[in-house]
Amino acid sequence: VSMFLSGQKVLITEDLEDVTVLEGESAMFKCRISPVDCSKVQWFLDKTPLHTNELNEIQSQPGGYHLLTLRKLSLKDSGVITFEAGDKKTSASLVVKGKSTIKN
Repeated sequence: VSMFLSGQKVLITEDLEDVTVLEGESAMFKCRISPVDCSKVQWFLDKTPLHTNELNEIQSQPGGYHLLTLRKLSLKDSGVITFEAGDKKTSASLVVKGKSTIKN
């Protein structure tokens, strides 16, 4: 399968960054790709493909930005978030911490 889109290779121009949140909170991951019209994109948590549902929101925005919002995270959601565009990928860590670890 050719990953060339009208002769252009996909580039990830802004990588994902690690996110640490408390359980029950939301995390947002953002990256940017070029060309902006690449349609063959996919988000993963570890090896599991992510799709928009009541807890996950996947958006693409003008300028080649792709956003993933994960809501109501639990400790077991900690893992590696990966965004794939064509044959390129960028990954970052999602760390969910328990609220009990916080001293008021």
